[in-house]
Amino acid sequence: MSNIQRLVTEGNRNHRLFGAAIADLKNSQGFYTRLFDAVNDLDEDGYIRLYEQLERQDFHDTVDVVLWLEC
Repeated sequence: MSNIQRLVTEGNRNHRLFGAAIADLKNSQGFYTRLFDAVNDLDEDGYIRLYEQLERQDFHDTVDVVLWLEC
């Protein structure tokens, strides 16, 4: 299972929104394609750090994810 799939299936609302947003946007811009690939290439320690960072967010929708990433 890829790291994006793990976020979507195993995580809380923030993880699911982040994973779904990245998966949905990966074909729209190179940034999201590279981010999708980078998240999937994370080793376990990197995945845990990302997971913990996402856990502290308060995403309500995809727009919140995009704003968090691009600000």
